[in-house]
Amino acid sequence: MKQYKGVVFFDYDGTTVDEVDRIKTATDKTIESLKKLKENGYLTMLCSGRTKRFLEADIDKFQGAITCNGSYTEVEGEIVRDIYIPDELLFRVIDEYFPRDTIIQMDTQDVTYYLHNDAEFFAYFCRLFNLPDRWYAPWKFRKTENHIAKLVMNYKSPDVFEDFKKEFVNDFECAKHVRENFFDITLKGVTKGDAVTELIEKLGIDPKDSYAFGDADNDVEMMKAVGTGIAMGRHSDAVGEVAAMVTGTVKEEGITQGLEKLGLI
Repeated sequence: MKQYKGVVFFDYDGTTVDEVDRIKTATDKTIESLKKLKENGYLTMLCSGRTKRFLEADIDKFQGAITCNGSYTEVEGEIVRDIYIPDELLFRVIDEYFPRDTIIQMDTQDVTYYLHNDAEFFAYFCRLFNLPDRWYAPWKFRKTENHIAKLVMNYKSPDVFEDFKKEFVNDFECAKHVRENFFDITLKGVTKGDAVTELIEKLGIDPKDSYAFGDADNDVEMMKAVGTGIAMGRHSDAVGEVAAMVTGTVKEEGITQGLEKLGLI
């Protein structure tokens, strides 16, 4: 694999784009800064809870991506990590939690599957957020080679989240969304930080030459894994506790500000 001077990881929602300020794709200034980073010998990595499909607007601006909260890693077109949920465990979750008035989405890198009973919900979801229908498909169309990297559960009763965490404490990691009543589910031990550590070691990069920009709780492990963590202008308390510095918001071009302050561009 190619040699790099260092590596910079970028969260997506709230870091590269920002729903609050209606910034839906990476800004021109961010794209320019990513090009400068690459020219200066740094690997640029997107690091998100989203799948590749849900990152398609910007994933090509980076040299690689860690997706599904650490389940999958790809660098310069080479897959270096692909961890997925076994069907036996997946079916256990469905059998036990679908009857509890939940909606479960099953994420692969290319398409998100749903149970046939939830078709109306996902049709509405696509209309609400202007998402392409091709991003979703009923479970009956699932191809066995399409690995389920992550689950997302939508629930009504608050007991569901707590019950799930306790029941599957030895099987899964659970990361609650900023929005209410959604949480991500990946296999135990799979986090952004775990994937970041693995990649840094694989590339032979000194940890002090690794950096991460983030804003939310699921970025904490990533920030702990790198030499320098940078919190965006709007960030969670947990991120603020582990970040070495704070930069501006996406609207304030926080990524470029941070990279310039660090002397990386």
